[in-house]
Amino acid sequence: AGSSWNRRVLIVVVCACLVAGLIYSFNSGGKDKAPRRPIASIKMFQGQQSVAEGVQTDPKVTTADVGQHVGAVFKDHPHEQPDNKVDTMPAASDKDARGSAIVDIMKAGQSSGQEHTSGQSTKASADATAAGEQTGSDDRGDVSGESGGSNVAEQHEISSGVKAAAAHLDHHSLHLEQQIAKATELLTKAREKAKAEQGGAGADEVDGKDSAQSARAADAAVVTTGSKPQAAEDSSALPDLLAYSKEQGQPGDTIHVLFTSNGSPYQNFQARIMVGTYNIIRKMPGGDKLVAMTRILHRSTPDEVMDEIPTFRADPLQPECDTWCWFPVADRANAVQQWINASHQDHSLVKAPWLLLLETDYVWIKPIAAFGSAYDPTVPGMAFRFDYISPTHPIVADILKEKCPDCSASTVPGSGPAPVLMRFSDVRAATPLWEELSLWIETHEHAKKALGWVREMYAWDIGVAANKLNIKCEGHPHTSLITQPPHDHEVYNATMFHYTWGCILKDSTMTNEIWKFDKRFYTDAKDALKVPKLPLPPPFNESETLKVHDGTPWTKNLHGTMTLMLTLMNAAIDTLPDLTPQ
Repeated sequence: AGSSWNRRVLIVVVCACLVAGLIYSFNSGGKDKAPRRPIASIKMFQGQQSVAEGVQTDPKVTTADVGQHVGAVFKDHPHEQPDNKVDTMPAASDKDARGSAIVDIMKAGQSSGQEHTSGQSTKASADATAAGEQTGSDDRGDVSGESGGSNVAEQHEISSGVKAAAAHLDHHSLHLEQQIAKATELLTKAREKAKAEQGGAGADEVDGKDSAQSARAADAAVVTTGSKPQAAEDSSALPDLLAYSKEQGQPGDTIHVLFTSNGSPYQNFQARIMVGTYNIIRKMPGGDKLVAMTRILHRSTPDEVMDEIPTFRADPLQPECDTWCWFPVADRANAVQQWINASHQDHSLVKAPWLLLLETDYVWIKPIAAFGSAYDPTVPGMAFRFDYISPTHPIVADILKEKCPDCSASTVPGSGPAPVLMRFSDVRAATPLWEELSLWIETHEHAKKALGWVREMYAWDIGVAANKLNIKCEGHPHTSLITQPPHDHEVYNATMFHYTWGCILKDSTMTNEIWKFDKRFYTDAKDALKVPKLPLPPPFNESETLKVHDGTPWTKNLHGTMTLMLTLMNAAIDTLPDLTPQ
C-alpha cells in the first residue's frame, strides 16, 4: 500500500513540474538570453516576470526549478501572488523571509542582476536611487525586452496543453487528498495502538519521530529538486569556512584583514595609506597574527593599485560607480558574498580563521588581537558600537518583525560591517541577509531616506541579529577597534583611527580658519597615484582659545590625537611609490 501511495505522489509531482514547465515555456518564448539563475535565491536577478506565475523567465531554468518555486512560494505564501501589489516589507506571518523580499522586489520591478558564483556578481539597477526602473542588461546582452520568438499559434497550442494538464492535475490532486486522509487515519490508529502497548512515553517518542520524518520529507520535496536555492541559503547546508582554515593548519588566533573598495581615486587615496600603516604595524610585537590583507574590489575593470594591494575583483552591481555614483557602498554586501562564493572553490583564499572587516579610511596604530581562538565557539568576535546607529528605529523594528520575529532591538548590535572581527563562518551566515536587505533598502525610497547614508550598516546589523552571532559590541573608550577624532579626543585602547569626520580648526571668533584636514579634500586622481603629505596641526598653545568647526574646544588631548593620526599617515605615505604614468 505504501509503495502504491508513493507512486501516486510521484505522479502528481511530475505533473506539477510539467505544468509549471509548460507555463514557463509559454511565457519565455524559448529564447536563450540569460544564464541560469536560482529562482528563490536571495540573489537579485534580472529578466522578466512570468505573467502566469510571477516566476523569472529563464530558458535554462529546469521545470523542477519552476515547480519548486510555485510550490514553495505561492502555495506557502499566497499573499505573494503576482496580482498583489507589494510596496512594503512582506507580512510578518510569512515563513520564508528571504523569498518574500525577493518576490517583493520582482513585483516592484526595481532590481536587476545576475547570479554570482566565484567572482561573478548580480547586476543591479544602473542607478540604485531610481526606484522602479530596471536597466535590463548584463554582460551577455539585453535580457529585459520581450521574450519574443513565439507566434500566436504556438502560444495557443501551448496554452491548450497547459489547460489540459492543469485539469488532469486537479483530478490527481483530489485523489492525493483522499489518499492523505486515509494515511492520516491509519497513522492515528497506529499511534493509538503504540500508546496502548508501550505507554505514554513510548507513544510520544513515536509521534516525535513521525513528525521529524514528515518534516524532513517535506523539506526534501522542496530542496532536492532543481537548483536547490533553499539549500544554498541554509548556512547549515554549506561548507564550514573554518574547516578551510583547519585543513591549512592556520592557528586559531590569526587574522585575515578584508576591506572593500570601488577603486575610485577617493577610496584609493585612503586605501593606499591604510595598507601602508598596516605594513608598518605588522613589524610590531603581535603583528605576526595579522597574516594577510585582501581588498575586495567591486569594479568592472582592474584599477591602478591592483599590483600594490592584494585584490579580489568582484563584478559590481553599479558599474557606473567605476567613475562616480551616489552610493557605492550599496555594492559592498554583494561583493563580500562573491568573495565567500569564490572561497568555496578556492580554499586558499581563506588565510586565517578570524576575519577583520575594515573600510578604506582607517589608520593602523598597533596590531589587534582576537579574544581567543576562533576554533573555540565560546570566544566572541568584536564589533564597534556607533552612537549614530539606532536599533530602535521604526523601520528596523518593522524589518525585525519580518526577518527575526524573536529578535528585539536589544539584540541588534548597533555597529556595521566595519570594523568587525568575526569568524569566517559568521560572516558567511550574516552576509546573505545583509545583501538582501541592502538591496531592499535601495529600492524602497522611504527606507532609504529614513536610514540615510548608514542604511547599509543597518542591513548588516539585522543580519547579525537574525543569525544570533556571538559578537561583543563595544564603543569608545572600551573597544580595542577604533577611535574617531575629532569626535573622540583620545586613543585609549583603540588599534586604529577612523577619520570619517573632517576637522577644521578656527580661532575663538569662529571666523578665521587656522588649519584643516578632511578626506574629502583628496578626490583627484593625482592624489591617489602620488599621495601627498598631509599638513599637521600647528603646535598646541595653551594661551590660545581655538575651536573645531562644530564648536568643540581644541584641547591638548585632541591636538595630540589628531597629530598622531596624521603623523602615522605621513609615515605610511613615505613608503608609497609614485604610480603616476610616466
